[in-house]
Amino acid sequence: MMKLSNVSKVVSLSEFRYGHDPAHYPIKGFYFVMSNPSLWRRVACVAFFGAFVAFLALVFLLVFALKPQAEAFGGGQWWSWLLAVLIVLLEAAIVTMLIVATAQSKCQTEVFCQTMKIKGYWREGEMKKQSICADLNLFKKAFFARIITFPLNIIPFFGAALFSAINATFIGYDYMDRYFDAIKMPSKMQRIEVFGEDRSDCRSLFSCSTYDSNNDYARFGFVVSMLEMIPLVGTVFFPLTNACAAALFACDIEAAGGPICMRLPEQEVVPAPEENPSMMNKAKKALNGSRNSATASKIGSAASSLSTAKKFYDASKQKGKMNKAKAFYEASKTSSTGASDAGANYVRNES
Repeated sequence: MMKLSNVSKVVSLSEFRYGHDPAHYPIKGFYFVMSNPSLWRRVACVAFFGAFVAFLALVFLLVFALKPQAEAFGGGQWWSWLLAVLIVLLEAAIVTMLIVATAQSKCQTEVFCQTMKIKGYWREGEMKKQSICADLNLFKKAFFARIITFPLNIIPFFGAALFSAINATFIGYDYMDRYFDAIKMPSKMQRIEVFGEDRSDCRSLFSCSTYDSNNDYARFGFVVSMLEMIPLVGTVFFPLTNACAAALFACDIEAAGGPICMRLPEQEVVPAPEENPSMMNKAKKALNGSRNSATASKIGSAASSLSTAKKFYDASKQKGKMNKAKAFYEASKTSSTGASDAGANYVRNES
């Protein structure tokens, strides 16, 4: 079984796998939608429809369901009224979610694709929009776990936080599923990317790594879920801005060269030199004038920074062994994270 060890720790030049803290994307998504008229107009229309439905559902339940539930819980005692109000809010959220699901899901896909196009990472002809059937799929990842844990939301704030923590990775997975579908990523590789190894949702529920606060998808899903737990607006507005947040996350993954689990067979992801003492020692030896230009070039590639590549270039230049070091130096000029594919091809041709 293929396994991506230490899934939350596979990094290059930053603490997180793809350069940014995924917990920040939901907030970035909100501001990105507000700053792009083509997005916020579409979001506003669907959100207004959702808000109208939510208002009607809330009024209906307050008029016809609040008093009967308060009397059923505690005979009309003050605490039974408080509990009944919380139950009515949850009922209104569920009714609203079911009614606006079709329009909202379609809008989420449009917002996701449009955001990637604005950022310049949507590849026409290579990527595809998520299908309508997938849009309307109500049975999300770990669906039954979410149903079982949903009553936790009755507890003000802390219940929502606990619900979000338990389901964070699966919620993050659900939102990023649009990106995985767009790049035609196999289900097995999706699970390896999210959970660190190929295991089912059921097994993942009982795995400690699923709840690791350093898991990128858990961090993203937790904030997404907390925003969507806000009464009324959480169910009609934030699901749309969170789709934009998922697109921004996907753009950073694309900028990094695609999902790490898809790149493992072709290239090894190594830490930056400052995080790897043994690599730094090898680099120092090469800078003193290694006689093996091939070894020096490989270390220069692994070091993956312009300044380090230049040092290798200068060191090899003094030894009269320039071809490979020069290729890595030139490739590094165009990418702060290391030699590009073009540079690697150049080196292979020079070998």
